[in-house]
Amino acid sequence: MIENNNPKQTITVSELNNYIKLLFDNTTTLQNIYLHGEISNYFGKNRSGHIYFSLKDETCSIKAVMFKFDTNSLDFEPKNGDDVIVHGSVSSYPPNGTYQIIVKKIELFGQGSILLKKEKLKEKLDKEGYFSVEHKKQLPLYPKTIGIITGKNSAACADMITNIFRRYPLVDINVYYSLVQGQEASKDLIKTLHKAEKDNLDLIIIGRGGGSVEDLNAFDDEMLAKELYKCKIPTISAIGHEINRSICDYISDKYVSTPTGAAEAAVPNKDDLIEELGQTKSYLNTLINNKLESCQNKLLNIKNNKNIINISNTYDRMEHNLIDIKTKIDNIIKSNLDNKNNEIKLKSKLIDAFNPNNLLKKGYAMVFNSNNKIISSKNQINVDDDVTIRISDGSIKAKIKSK
Repeated sequence: MIENNNPKQTITVSELNNYIKLLFDNTTTLQNIYLHGEISNYFGKNRSGHIYFSLKDETCSIKAVMFKFDTNSLDFEPKNGDDVIVHGSVSSYPPNGTYQIIVKKIELFGQGSILLKKEKLKEKLDKEGYFSVEHKKQLPLYPKTIGIITGKNSAACADMITNIFRRYPLVDINVYYSLVQGQEASKDLIKTLHKAEKDNLDLIIIGRGGGSVEDLNAFDDEMLAKELYKCKIPTISAIGHEINRSICDYISDKYVSTPTGAAEAAVPNKDDLIEELGQTKSYLNTLINNKLESCQNKLLNIKNNKNIINISNTYDRMEHNLIDIKTKIDNIIKSNLDNKNNEIKLKSKLIDAFNPNNLLKKGYAMVFNSNNKIISSKNQINVDDDVTIRISDGSIKAKIKSK
């Protein structure tokens, strides 16, 4: 606080400007604000990577600065005349006595209203603990059944299924189709999530490909976020838009930015598992060989010890015992190694046997109904039903004429 009761007492310009900055910085209503206006006096980034411009309306303007670190959040190139919403705090710059808004985010006004609503919901849910790390569940290491909630006939769905089977063919996948954009999408996603929860799943992936802010708006719904929070099954969110993460991304137990990333997070890679078994085998062999070498060295030291007299018989007996032990250990090692090799071969055969692509290459085909479920009996299909026939090099659409 500056006090100047004596008219002859003076203060410096620096003291005045620093005091004014202190007033700005400690005024709550000027911090963390959203400001709507038109960009002017914009010339792009300067040599330091900062952005300086003005924000104006019909009668007034204010200077603005966005520092280099915060410009990384921009997903468009601002230009003079853009109608925008900026998020930041008002402060002053003491060296020249001007005040300005220090901008953290810039959004076009068309998208800004949606993003403003989303940002407020995000802050609310964060304060209520919905994003807490403590609540997030561990993903299963070796899931048996995975549910995918996504749009019908989407490229994202095909991508996830292909990559999951490529990495871990032993898993079963249930696909639950839902609306993923539009006014009714959030309600349909909630209904589909409840349906998936009733099945015996180890993991749920909810997602779609990328899109505009409006396209992804369903995944920023408060009710969907709370239902996802209450889900007892571990969840992965793969909405496919890295710049503006959805509310579902923050709520889910694991967030990935692409459908391929969802597959990588959901299942292990079979090649890595086989390599890990080989490394374990090599490690056990090393431990056993080191133990044998240690025993042999101890025996050799005893044999060569000149202070020990008449131990020839004892040495021979110990040597015979050691030979017997070595033979038993060798037999155990061979048996264990044979069992491990057989186990690896069996698992490799199982992986190959369960790989549908190998069967398809032999001339077999897989028939799916309209819900993407495999048809294993003619009783599961009716005349005039649409089916998809998957062969080794693609899929064929068909209609049942008779049965």
